[in-house]
Amino acid sequence: MDKYNDFLKVIQNKYNNVNLNADSIYDELVKKENNILKTINRVIDFEKDKENKKNFLNLPLSKIYKNIFHNLNKILEELLKTKNLTTKKFKKIILKEKRIIYLGILLIIIAIYLALIELSDSI
Repeated sequence: MDKYNDFLKVIQNKYNNVNLNADSIYDELVKKENNILKTINRVIDFEKDKENKKNFLNLPLSKIYKNIFHNLNKILEELLKTKNLTTKKFKKIILKEKRIIYLGILLIIIAIYLALIELSDSI
């Protein structure tokens, strides 16, 4: 309730606190907005993960391809965000959720394409 009263005082310009100025109030609002945005993004990711937790054997190929590239994109984003990349951090990024499965499927698809190219060259 105190925060609400403080907010009303700020709106009415009746806040007589030396520590608060427009910049600090703005910074506080930006921090809270970022926290809310992170929370919303986590909820959205949770719902997407819940969908992805279905057994991928029952998924159509288009959904599997979409998940492969979505997970590959997440891996690359996290690798770019990491400052000092160590093998532990790399393993942690790769082994999150079901990324390793989709990465393995991608490698198998690449191997099949390369084998088909090799076979077509020998004919």
